[in-house]
Amino acid sequence: MSWPLKRKAQALLAAEEGAIRKDWGGRVAIALVYPNTYRVGMSNLGFQTIYRHLNAVNDVVCERVFLPEPADLDELRRTQTAPFSLESQRPLTDFHMIGFSVTYEGDYVNVLRILDLAGVPLRAAERRAHDPLVLMGGVCAFSNPEPIAPFMDFIVVGEGEEVGAELMTVYRAHHGDREALLDGLVAVDGVYVPERHEVGYAEDGAIAEVRPRDGAPAVVRKRRLRDVNAFRTIAAVKTPNAEYGHMALVEVGKGCGRGCRFCLEGQVYRPVRHRSTEALRETIEALAREGERRIGLVGACVSDYPWIGELLKIVEASGMELSTSSLRADSLTEDLAAALARGGHRTLTIAPEAGTERLRRAIRKAITDDQILAACDLVRAHGIPNLKTYFMIGQPTETDEDVAAIPALARRMLERLRVPDGQGRPFGRLTLSVSSFVPKPWTPFQWAPFAGAPALSRKLETIKRGVGALPSVRVLHENPREAALQALLARGDRRVADVLEHAVRLDGDWRRALREWTGDAAFYTTRSRPLDERLPWDHFDVGVKRAGLEREWARAHEPDPVVAGAA
Repeated sequence: MSWPLKRKAQALLAAEEGAIRKDWGGRVAIALVYPNTYRVGMSNLGFQTIYRHLNAVNDVVCERVFLPEPADLDELRRTQTAPFSLESQRPLTDFHMIGFSVTYEGDYVNVLRILDLAGVPLRAAERRAHDPLVLMGGVCAFSNPEPIAPFMDFIVVGEGEEVGAELMTVYRAHHGDREALLDGLVAVDGVYVPERHEVGYAEDGAIAEVRPRDGAPAVVRKRRLRDVNAFRTIAAVKTPNAEYGHMALVEVGKGCGRGCRFCLEGQVYRPVRHRSTEALRETIEALAREGERRIGLVGACVSDYPWIGELLKIVEASGMELSTSSLRADSLTEDLAAALARGGHRTLTIAPEAGTERLRRAIRKAITDDQILAACDLVRAHGIPNLKTYFMIGQPTETDEDVAAIPALARRMLERLRVPDGQGRPFGRLTLSVSSFVPKPWTPFQWAPFAGAPALSRKLETIKRGVGALPSVRVLHENPREAALQALLARGDRRVADVLEHAVRLDGDWRRALREWTGDAAFYTTRSRPLDERLPWDHFDVGVKRAGLEREWARAHEPDPVVAGAA
């Protein structure tokens, strides 16, 4: 083992509060892996929640593993050190199970790189009796896991707070017999065993059928947590080395009731489940007693929390400063803006998503220009110096005029953000964070084509030119080619697994892997899909009704798009 890497792990541990260390004797050892760096992974509340719940099972020991920093990969290879856990510095192959928490499709390549570095055969069919079981959970597990399914022994579809103990019961009963173990796993609600589902393809390349075998259900239903108050979603381990390490993160609920037509989270976390103010009060008061000084409220739309006024009073009474994730411009209140300002908030974030009201109605985000400008007034009035906005390009029905409207709206917003001191000086910085639309499963836009990297690049240039002369405005954006990869992985089937495996053999170079792939990326990305096509994720049930999605897809294309109704 590399001593520099071991010392680095020990330094990270020494800076933490709340890490759980258990004796391995007689326990099932699970490596919980976040396929990105420590700094990113330790800011993920879902990852931290599962770590705490697994370790709450008496005969389980769960330890964390992360993707090595880029600078550490050479040291890992030079010393032939396998990725190891943070708590005990044991290699991945010492564990009975390796569980990946996957939130972003872009991390699929990292999943396989970690397995490859550990010496674990990538494909489930190639693993030996002594190899650890490899599983996956997280949002990607109940969006469309098919591109990574051939590498997984099993996948937990849905919210995993309650399923851990059930998995351990099955494992203890059958861990010496793989087939009996898989028999037991397919009987657990929300568990998907890919090798027990055989995929058949039609002559045109679309999926013809998915055949379950050996006791597997025809449709795998997502696990859904009924009582969110029964499980606190907070950081189990505190560390200054995480992206949000300076604050305690608390989830206020699951899901969003807005139903934006592009948004995966707004669909797959239905029904919306808000935590009660009493449950949040208990959590916040406990954090205050532990010495926390700043709290970050996390949720799909924090400003839509029904009892936000009461919650603000609870935070203020605790003596903690407040921070939040992105807010809705139409639900930002005077009290919330004031609370954020008192908490030292330097940047407020809203997400208009589009430059025109027509396109916002088409994507079912009916925020008006006046509401956006009113949010600017609140930012200025409460002395918050910076405003960050999220826009998305390449959405269905988007026109050149819609794209050109983004810098035009930015100009109007900047005028409202100027300090009213008669000198016309900019009040702070206006940031336009521009992402590329990727059609996601389980949304009304799942049939839409991806715009393609060249078209998206042209749209970005329109925005950059439009704001080029504006003071204190900056444009942040992702590479459209990265979005093209995400579109392939979000909408692909099992045949896309070949790209991932080849990318690992090329040391993570997915661009070259795509160039050398014999498949057709456009078949999965820029092709419009007919409503009657069988989609790669149709053998899952995540609680979203297809008829509702079709209805919302049609509404988005009406001459004057409507927002009434829900998918």
